[in-house]
Amino acid sequence: MKLEFDLSLYLVTDSTMVPAGKTLAETVDQAIQGGVTMVQLREKSADTSDFIAVARTVQSITRKARVPLLINDRIDVALAIDADGVHIGQDDMPLIEARRLLGPHKIIGVSVQTCDEAEIAVRGGADYLGIGTCYSTNTKAVKVGPQGPAGIRAVWEHALQVSEPPRKVRAVTIGGVNQYNAAHVLNYACAFKTCLDGVAVVSAIMAAPDPRLAAQVLQQQISTARQTSGLRPKYGIDHVSQQVAAVFAQSKNGSTPLVQHITNSVVINDCANACLALGGSPIMAADVEEQTDLAPVVNALVINIGTLAAIQIAGMREAMRQANLHQTPIILDPVAVGATTRRMQVVDEMIRDFGICVIKGNAGEVAVLAGSAEMKMRGVDAVGTGFADPVAVVKQVALRHRCVVVMTGVVDYVSDGTNTFAVRNGHKLQSVITGSGCMVGTALGTFIHSVAQVAPVIGALTGILAINIAAEVAANRSDVRGPGTFRAAFIDSMYNLTTEQFNAHMDFSIL
Repeated sequence: MKLEFDLSLYLVTDSTMVPAGKTLAETVDQAIQGGVTMVQLREKSADTSDFIAVARTVQSITRKARVPLLINDRIDVALAIDADGVHIGQDDMPLIEARRLLGPHKIIGVSVQTCDEAEIAVRGGADYLGIGTCYSTNTKAVKVGPQGPAGIRAVWEHALQVSEPPRKVRAVTIGGVNQYNAAHVLNYACAFKTCLDGVAVVSAIMAAPDPRLAAQVLQQQISTARQTSGLRPKYGIDHVSQQVAAVFAQSKNGSTPLVQHITNSVVINDCANACLALGGSPIMAADVEEQTDLAPVVNALVINIGTLAAIQIAGMREAMRQANLHQTPIILDPVAVGATTRRMQVVDEMIRDFGICVIKGNAGEVAVLAGSAEMKMRGVDAVGTGFADPVAVVKQVALRHRCVVVMTGVVDYVSDGTNTFAVRNGHKLQSVITGSGCMVGTALGTFIHSVAQVAPVIGALTGILAINIAAEVAANRSDVRGPGTFRAAFIDSMYNLTTEQFNAHMDFSIL
């Protein structure tokens, strides 16, 4: 009978990466102690006799831990030590021949990079697929360049479509996966409500000074992904109303989340004051060298590319990398994306490389992300007559990028792909002061932290309701005569907004 196997955290060895003072066997042993669930022994340059000797040593460790050991490529070595199976690539022995030699009870995995390769492997009876490469890697030469999580998802979707019940194909992804991006990759690559079975890693463990700790951190990321991946449950209006009221009250009653901003230079002061007024604690920290120290205490990270600069991008990317490690929600405001090629490139790379909790943009920015020509960008402004079906657009972007999307306008839309809301609070004076849209990002960061892992759409909805209700209250003050007086009154209203006012004035519907 074939050995049961768990693909959650799949270690592919590389003895050339083992730090000085450690052995390959010690590294594998410690990695298993940390949570590795499957080991593939890959020794490309070893002679047959040496490979067999190393394999027997590693096998003594894996068998004791009841972790399957697979041999990369070398079926002769697998037969010699009676390994649990093999992993073969596109240039290795054909799957049908490997199965004939190894028999029905051994595990056989196949590396695939395209939909066609995945289909052939699935129909040929592969026990699992290794879909790659996700990100750039130096551990193995590949014929197809990095595909990113979106490319991995496309191959995984096809594999699931051609997998015939009752046997469901299983898969991991490989290539540049580490503790900073594992949860994002698993979440983003989810297809048809079905997530990959795990991630395969090489350097993230093999080169680590402490393989046990490296494996433990990766397992934590995998666990997070499994809890948050897939479609969100559908909410009813009463549940949503109660939840947003609770989130607002919690923030106003002294939870004081630390909200880090890396934002544009035009609105730093406005966003800091808005964060304080809404019950948060702002920190404007953009230097790349600070991010590792700050990350453990930050509750939400707001990234705004309004005044884009190379030095700022480095700080943003490191802050996002650290936020993913610490499971801190990221709010991305892709200001003027599509207005320039550079902005489009920066945003594409951020979405590819990091798990984004909320994308907030105006209709033009969301149109760019949706690939729609209905709206366009002129500088930071959206131009066009509007979407024929705005609900479909925000849902599409939310599902594509596995996040919450907030699209601002006369009516604001909030969607996680399952739940979509229209928010009708707000005032026209918001559109005539600089930074009002950026302050929406601040509000999202201030209110989302407490529900980011379970119901981020509720946190996002709370944030945009709070700032829009504050705008209405401010605009109705007798001393507000235009944009200048409104700006000051707006901050005052955020600060003075009560739970009673919030509950009485919120105006949203489920679509």
